[in-house]
Amino acid sequence: MYKKTSFFLVAFFLTSLVHTQSRVDGRIVDKSTSKPLAGVNIFFSKTTFGSTSDENGFYTLKNIPPGQYELVVSMIGYEIEKEEMIIADDERFKMNFRLKSRAILMNEINVTAKTDKVWKKNYNTFKRAFLGTTKNGESCTIVNEFVLSFSSNENFFKAEASQPLTIENPELGYIITYLLDSFEIKDKEVRYAGDLYFEELEPISNRQRSKWNKNRLKAYRGSLRHFLTTLNERYSLRFEIIHDKVIERENWRRISGRRKDPLVKEGFDVLLNKKDLFGASLIVERDFKPLKNEILVFPGQNDDEPLLSFEGRMKVVYKNESPELAFLMETDSPASYKQTSYLLLRADSVYFDKSGRYFEPFMIEQQGYSSWERVGDQLPFNYQYENN
Repeated sequence: MYKKTSFFLVAFFLTSLVHTQSRVDGRIVDKSTSKPLAGVNIFFSKTTFGSTSDENGFYTLKNIPPGQYELVVSMIGYEIEKEEMIIADDERFKMNFRLKSRAILMNEINVTAKTDKVWKKNYNTFKRAFLGTTKNGESCTIVNEFVLSFSSNENFFKAEASQPLTIENPELGYIITYLLDSFEIKDKEVRYAGDLYFEELEPISNRQRSKWNKNRLKAYRGSLRHFLTTLNERYSLRFEIIHDKVIERENWRRISGRRKDPLVKEGFDVLLNKKDLFGASLIVERDFKPLKNEILVFPGQNDDEPLLSFEGRMKVVYKNESPELAFLMETDSPASYKQTSYLLLRADSVYFDKSGRYFEPFMIEQQGYSSWERVGDQLPFNYQYENN
């Protein structure tokens, strides 16, 4: 059906025509013996930028666009190393790592009808909550599912992985390596975190390539990343900086709410419930009021990292695409006939970048349609949406 491309494959940015791209080189050895380690996975989390160390422990990451990244160094039998990086134009980094070995604890699997049945039930719970029940999520396969172990009681469910998960996503055309840091379901709320690497697959035909491009675009549209990108575009259209002061442009009132407004252009309606300051469990639809002149995005510490800030709960309706049938069958609400999501901030403000990527886990709580889409609908950070 498809085949893997080289592990060195990187996605090509349109910005590469403007920016001179950077690279990272280094060597990885065992901390105790100083012997080189071959086959170590080195990647920028949530991207397609990755490599493996050679027989002498050397690695190279090339053609890295400017941006904020987390470099992850991972090998079975060793502790994971992580390094936050901000990469500018045309930079070269030399980063060496000395990995500390760790014992591999393998849980014994007693092959009995009872334990097998319990494990399968727990695995199905995990898979649905982790990958999602969208068309993309249901199509995914966890190749090495038996590295998972589970614990649960009446109100709590926890999953752990002794090794990185390998996930095939045939609808979007990726193999995902997921280093699961945490996964839990508590009182029906699902929370998970980890680092993941996307390996792009080689299509066997132009038809398959077209299918993947179409599915990736669909996964992007209406997503949180799409929405944050649109908010930033709206902020840039509304304000300008004059003498270090943020000033609203004179023509903004003629743009707001009309065809040239990025929210209108991209198909988003935004409503706010300013009374819901603490995220009440019950959502009262009549308390949401249409966005008027409220400011949602503010200048950050630098031009590339704006801040999202608002009071109460935000309702986001994406009108350019209908919800999936599976979502309509799982929910019973008038709002479900549109892609309706709700956002709560767990901080006064949350920073993100101009491409809509945010880096602080759990600081933006998603409810509704966007929370229904899980790992099976996730795209790499370097996926590029062309707004025509």
